[in-house]
Amino acid sequence: MAGILFCGFTSHAQKNPADTNYLKQSIKYSEFFNFLQYDKNMLEWYQIDAIAPFFEKLKKANKEKVVILHIGDSHIQSDIGTGVTRAMLQQIFGFGGRGMVFPYQAAGTHSAFDYFAQANGVWSGSKNVELKPKMNIGVSGITVFTTDSTAGFKLIFRKHYYSIQPDFKRIRIYCHKGKESFDAKIKAGGSSTWVDADCHSDTLPYVEVILPKASDTLTLVVNRTSPEQKYFECYGVEIQSMANSGIQYISVGINGAGYHSFFNQNLTSTQLKTIKPDLVIFDLGVNDFFRGTFNYQYIMSSINKAIALFRQSAPDAVFMLPNAQDIYYRGRNITNCKDYSTLTRLLSKEQNVVLYDYYNISGGPRSMLNWAKNGLSQRDRCHLSYKGYKVKGELYCNAILNSYIAYLSRRPDSLLVFNDAIDTTNFGKWVINKSTYYNRQEVAASDKIDNYKNQTSGTQYTSTGTGQYYIVRSGDNLSSIAKRYGVTVADLQRWNNLTTTRINAGQKLLVSKTAVKNTTTQNTTTTQNTTTQQTGSGSKKVVYTIKSGDNLGSIAAKYKVTVDEIKKWNGLTSNNIVAGKTLVIYASGTVAKTSTQTTTTQQTNQTQSNKLGTVHIVKSGESLWSIAKKYNTTVEKIKKDNKLTSDNLSVGQKLSIK
Repeated sequence: MAGILFCGFTSHAQKNPADTNYLKQSIKYSEFFNFLQYDKNMLEWYQIDAIAPFFEKLKKANKEKVVILHIGDSHIQSDIGTGVTRAMLQQIFGFGGRGMVFPYQAAGTHSAFDYFAQANGVWSGSKNVELKPKMNIGVSGITVFTTDSTAGFKLIFRKHYYSIQPDFKRIRIYCHKGKESFDAKIKAGGSSTWVDADCHSDTLPYVEVILPKASDTLTLVVNRTSPEQKYFECYGVEIQSMANSGIQYISVGINGAGYHSFFNQNLTSTQLKTIKPDLVIFDLGVNDFFRGTFNYQYIMSSINKAIALFRQSAPDAVFMLPNAQDIYYRGRNITNCKDYSTLTRLLSKEQNVVLYDYYNISGGPRSMLNWAKNGLSQRDRCHLSYKGYKVKGELYCNAILNSYIAYLSRRPDSLLVFNDAIDTTNFGKWVINKSTYYNRQEVAASDKIDNYKNQTSGTQYTSTGTGQYYIVRSGDNLSSIAKRYGVTVADLQRWNNLTTTRINAGQKLLVSKTAVKNTTTQNTTTTQNTTTQQTGSGSKKVVYTIKSGDNLGSIAAKYKVTVDEIKKWNGLTSNNIVAGKTLVIYASGTVAKTSTQTTTTQQTNQTQSNKLGTVHIVKSGESLWSIAKKYNTTVEKIKKDNKLTSDNLSVGQKLSIK
């Protein structure tokens, strides 16, 4: 992975951004696949004014910064494809900034491929995919919140991707501002100089600071400067160049997001007015239709409302509507992707926005089989491999370049690559008659901070310095390391921000990290007891109640025993444990005699279990992946334990979770 398209860059483009010969030489593909439509890889428009403002701005990229906002779902949160597009465009037009980054680990999810976060203190989070997010949410689609005056986080960029250029010293912290908000301090790695960030003095949605130098590590800590300050709420950190030139490519995505998610983002409008994007790419839609029938009216109304929302706040922006690649779900081809391709063509004409027919360019119906055959997709044949996202990123970049060259050369009033492929005559009437189910969501608008500003709940994070690390040896794999330390492969990937299971000898991995939930509220209280009893051998019998975030490795370290001993004492055949259940531990005399931890939680239904494991009854909407995630195990293990030959499940089906 290292070094592909991310090395040897200079900070600014050296050529005229309107020189067509230079642009033609810049179009590059790392590999050729005969099922891709390279000859038709262009953006399309029905009227020239749909694209002209962006291309006119691109012509001046060496004098004025061009801002691209790429919004999506899980494909964008990992940022591999968009990272390739960003790197290619910035190499051609100049480096305007890394864009928006976020301490995803403080919200319990993964970061982009080129950086990771470390959190300290108590944090809670909220995302736009929640049914009714309790927190304020902006353009990034995710928020972290704390009332802990000692909290903070680090953003650490992997050096071999060269994401941070020497000129990237302008930092904008998007946060809630007011007299009750904590201030903040930020510093660059290798520097002892803290720069103060005043989070309450004006009405801008961000605090801007200028660092003395650019750095691949940024450290932010909250700073309580007056008694009335109670909380800190962060919506993202934007990294910009000091020069007003080049491309700033902002990519924001949340796993599971769709067009419906925009209506949970009550701060989007305010933040868009300061970001001022020149091009907005709506790279989502699959999560609006992949599970059931394709409801044209609902999806069309969702897209129309999203475009209207963004146009109101970014009236000078050009809007690009890509459609979705062919995918599979639970072994079934999602033919709705073809319907979505048709719908986006209709909408691009009606809304006068730019179309990118990625569905057909990437191969069309059932083309995911070709992607899988060539190692370009993951096993689910929905998400792509690193190599696959690289191909996608190249296609996106080169589609922009091909169309830009056509615009500079002949300025066509319209550019319709697939004009003869789909007949949209009278299509609008047919769509409207197809269904009467509209998206009736209202856009969230009001500030919600008063609803939770006094809460103390959240996840307690400690610096990784207190965790346990392992140096990878030749012959190791994530599965063997996970088994050794009593954790799961998913834990190792999340803690170390790994997007694949590939590891290298000599690599340093975090293998044990304790995260204790503090869910204190003013409602129902329950008491969990950890009791100890002296045994004849001098050791102490401890009955330990498993908490959310625990794993066998962290519990073993706490009581100075081994994972294998805990498994032997409790008859466990795997490393999987469930919050709320108890473990018997025969600890040394160093453990305290009795400790009582009082936590307050809402009542939950406990799953029946026995010596053979947990029996889970499948509910509507569940998949093997969601069940595996719930029980901290893998899809493959559930299939093996239950002798399943496919990923298909039935409501009411019983699964043994071991």
